[in-house]
Amino acid sequence: MRNTSFLILALFTFSFYSSLAQKEKVLKDAQDLALAQQYFEEQAYEKVIDKIEDLGERSVDPKVYNLLFDSYLELEEYRDAIRLSRDWAQRVPGRKAAFQVDELFLHRKRGDSKDAESLLEEFKAIITRSAGQSYAYGKALSDRGYAKEALEIYQHALSTNPKMNFDYQMALLYGELGDIPNMHQMYLQMVDRTPGYLPTVKMLLAQSISPGVTDPNLDILKQSIIKRIQDGAPQRFNELLIHIYSQEENFRAAFTQLRALDRQGRLQGNEIINLARLTYNNEDFSLAARIYDYEKDKGPEYPFYQTAVIGSLDAQHLDLQIRNAGREDWAQLAEEYRNFSQDFRGDPYQAELSLPLAEILAYRLNAKDSAEALLLSLFDKAWIGPEDQAKAQIAYADLLLFTGRRWDAIIYYRKAEKALDQSVIGQEAKFKRAKAAYYVGDFEWAQGIFSVLKESTSKLIANDAMQYSLLITDNMALDSTTDALEAYAKADLYSYRQMYDSALVLLEILEVGYADHPVADESLMLRANIRAKQGRFEEAHELWQRIIDEHGDDILADDALYKLAKSQESLGNFEAAMQAYEELFTTHIDSFFASEARKAYRRLRGDQIN
Repeated sequence: MRNTSFLILALFTFSFYSSLAQKEKVLKDAQDLALAQQYFEEQAYEKVIDKIEDLGERSVDPKVYNLLFDSYLELEEYRDAIRLSRDWAQRVPGRKAAFQVDELFLHRKRGDSKDAESLLEEFKAIITRSAGQSYAYGKALSDRGYAKEALEIYQHALSTNPKMNFDYQMALLYGELGDIPNMHQMYLQMVDRTPGYLPTVKMLLAQSISPGVTDPNLDILKQSIIKRIQDGAPQRFNELLIHIYSQEENFRAAFTQLRALDRQGRLQGNEIINLARLTYNNEDFSLAARIYDYEKDKGPEYPFYQTAVIGSLDAQHLDLQIRNAGREDWAQLAEEYRNFSQDFRGDPYQAELSLPLAEILAYRLNAKDSAEALLLSLFDKAWIGPEDQAKAQIAYADLLLFTGRRWDAIIYYRKAEKALDQSVIGQEAKFKRAKAAYYVGDFEWAQGIFSVLKESTSKLIANDAMQYSLLITDNMALDSTTDALEAYAKADLYSYRQMYDSALVLLEILEVGYADHPVADESLMLRANIRAKQGRFEEAHELWQRIIDEHGDDILADDALYKLAKSQESLGNFEAAMQAYEELFTTHIDSFFASEARKAYRRLRGDQIN
């Protein structure tokens, strides 16, 4: 019994000290590795090798391997590095491919082309015996930057087992090698064999398509897809073709394709409505209206009928604005709004028709009484939600201000603000209430509200509020009588009320009497904006350029550059537009418009924008 107890105690003691020794060894290895990492960062490569070379002969930690391999490489000790790679390939068979590709890299680094080729043949022999190894060798080669060799490995594996699938890997490799036609064909093969790859292929193509840029390879791809569709390819190929057209912003071709599919009964649901929205967001309002009309013509029983009606009218509205259409066109659109408003009576969508109709009546057809009656009729409709009620109150306040009833306007702005105080709609009402006070010279009160709105969640409101706040602060600080600011505010009000001649008279008087006053750049900006609204673009361009030249350090210089660039682009003067965009984002880096200017510049230059 005593001998047994002694034996147990001896075994326990041995186990304890063995465990303690093992822990100490693990701790020492960790310390050595940490110190080796520090040496490597200090570029003391010999010290790295001295510290962990022994550890490298028994460890399976990839950090140890990488430190030793990179240190041998830095010291050009290629033989030792090859020995290391071979040793680890035997010790860690699960990562053999990566270590062997490292050896291939070393042979090529030394200029041993014969050994390198021999190793590549060995890879292929391994894959011939076990085709599944092709994934590991292909990835290892690709990770090392050997795209051509990785492609050869996948092709060799396919010759051994044609049922294997490397479509995704090969597509990326063809792309890396600049072989775009084959990359595109692999994309099609991916979509054909594995439907789940469709979103991935869409994403990959979107990264390489630039709107307005002619790409022969893309044209070939589209023709290839069209041929597949004609030969009876699955629906997903139609979806892919429409995606390409949409990325190219060739919405007309996308609509043609979708309409053909719709007539064949091969669409799933809201594809055409989604295309209409995309076209609208890209500001092709004429085509957007046409696409919405196609859906609208399916009748009231169609699930997207109301969306199509509102979308069509809204697109037509914006198209007429851009074209600076005449009274007859506006009257025709107003009649369409009226007709559909009757259809939507008692429907929550009615406000989305009544509000733009009121705007047309008031400001396009000079039927202000009719517009006022229409807006007032919305206030007591139980089926119209609180947001639309607030929008109606703001629109009514705008009309009151336009017709000279400032105090009544402030009351309705305040109602909308209180109803939706924390929303963007409420902040818009607050901003307009401050502007109403500013227009008639109540600058201190208005400035207090503008200062608060500088923190608005809406960037547009915050930017506008900051400009008005600075306008008031700068001008009141230097002009105790505020005469110049009052004259400018009155001109601003005249401009809002579309009394452009009265506004211009005041602004020209300001230029003569207050040439050196801080309000001078604001006055030039307002004059330029009025001339642009009147379609007198050359005069507008000259005035914006004066702001840039004479007030380049003031807050409006970037605004003037952006307006000038946008105007030149809309007129087709792309070189002048690019010059203005470039000047904006290079000289006004922190501008609110800098990011948009950079994108517009790259788009006009023909860059691929991901």
